[in-house]
Amino acid sequence: MPRDFVTGPRHSTRMNPDRAATDLSSRQGGVLRRDQALAFGLTRGQIDQRVRDGRWLPVGRYGYRLIDMTDSLDVVRAAIAALRNATVSHHAAAELHDIPKVPRGIPSVTVHSRTTHFFPGVVVHRSLDIEQSHVTELAGIPTTTVSRTIVDLAALITRRHLASVVDEAVAAGQVSIEQLRVVLDQVSRRGKPGMCALREVLDLRGPGPERGSSLERLGARVLIEGGLPTPRYEFPVPWDAEQRFDVAYQSRSLAVEWDSRRWHVQVEAFSRDRERDRLAVLNGWRVLRFTWDDLISRPEHVVDSVRRALAQDPVYTGV
Repeated sequence: MPRDFVTGPRHSTRMNPDRAATDLSSRQGGVLRRDQALAFGLTRGQIDQRVRDGRWLPVGRYGYRLIDMTDSLDVVRAAIAALRNATVSHHAAAELHDIPKVPRGIPSVTVHSRTTHFFPGVVVHRSLDIEQSHVTELAGIPTTTVSRTIVDLAALITRRHLASVVDEAVAAGQVSIEQLRVVLDQVSRRGKPGMCALREVLDLRGPGPERGSSLERLGARVLIEGGLPTPRYEFPVPWDAEQRFDVAYQSRSLAVEWDSRRWHVQVEAFSRDRERDRLAVLNGWRVLRFTWDDLISRPEHVVDSVRRALAQDPVYTGV
């Protein structure tokens, strides 16, 4: 029988079975399973009578709808209650995890490939490779982890959209590139949709700060693909440990900063960075600054500038 994600209340023989059934169904998206109804003391004949009367509407293979609940989370709860060993996945899991850049309001679950795979109002996916480590619990219901959710979504969205989802989730600290690689390696197989696209996205994001922004990871990729030595990322500023350089070549006293257009239109932020650059010079460091446009439109200029700076001897100021 399906997995319980809500434990039915312990009841005495004097408890009103209809009231108990309604109470439990209200916590399961309006749905009650047949075995749960029987546990409340209803007979098979009484259950069939409620169906004939129109009080209970059969849904899926094992359940009945007692209450209409249209919220997308309630719809997912109902599917989890009625389907055998179902797990919230794909768009619905992304919504529960609050993964950026993924559309909301699409109820979706995954079941084993050999089980019932229909539930009204829900996209039901089938899979043979969901491992225990790929599932967590959110809002009281089994849900695929962030890494497994993104791997699943790879089959449903464009490569460009997938790259954006990965960048945003990594920048938000919800997942790491390594965590995504582990799950990808576990489920990838020849011909499985989305796997090649996701591997390409992850390969392009190999270097760089593990939880860096899209701009920081793009900058790291430009440097590495340009043949430059691997730098230190998010390097503590030697004279102020509370601050960080985006990129640092410590042995050459060279720092690289990626300037976001949105951030640097603010006068206060601009002035703060100029002061930090002055302190860098006074402490024998050089700072090169590049924008998003530099990385997109002139990556060769970025690489050439850093290479030339690395070839120069650090400036000794005596400070």
